[in-house]
Amino acid sequence: MANPYLERIEDLRDPNRGDRATLRFLVALAAIVLIFFILFTQILLGVRVVGASMEPTLHDGDYLFIDRTAAIEHGDIVVLSADIHGAAPDGSEYSWIIKRVIGLPGDSLYAEAGVLYRKEAGEAEYSVVDEPYLGEEWRQYAYIYPITVGEGEIYVMGDNRNNSQDSRELGPQPIEHVVGVVTGWSLAAKDALSGFFGLFARDTA
Repeated sequence: MANPYLERIEDLRDPNRGDRATLRFLVALAAIVLIFFILFTQILLGVRVVGASMEPTLHDGDYLFIDRTAAIEHGDIVVLSADIHGAAPDGSEYSWIIKRVIGLPGDSLYAEAGVLYRKEAGEAEYSVVDEPYLGEEWRQYAYIYPITVGEGEIYVMGDNRNNSQDSRELGPQPIEHVVGVVTGWSLAAKDALSGFFGLFARDTA
């Protein structure tokens, strides 16, 4: 029967013991760095809000993380690449914007006097969309003619309806232009994140 104490002594006498321990540490460190690199470049991405289009939910200078792999649902806040300067299709004027998802493919929408109505795909009747996130009374561009969101598109608007360039002007946006969905945890912790991750964020409008 092997003596564990003798094996331990032999281990300690091994001249390569230190080298192997260092190698194991470096391999573990490299694995951790790789995981964080993939996590914060391929899955999560930091962004900084620019402008007032998402007030009162988000304010100029807020920092958030978006999930580049998340499925898009009604009410999600997304970052997408949009032609806000009217220079498409050459792509030279595309900018990142941050808006809320109001309509998904197949949804029908319209608005009257600042009240939004939606008939989701497969439903027979319109219903009022509950929007507790809105701040000021929606007065500007408060009428939307009935529209059905096309396949592969989403309809987005800012929470600050009186000061937001969104699908009311730009039209429905291709889902493929969505960069990512704002994570719930970063939305809840945006004030704390602003101090820690400001140097790594990408601006949105």
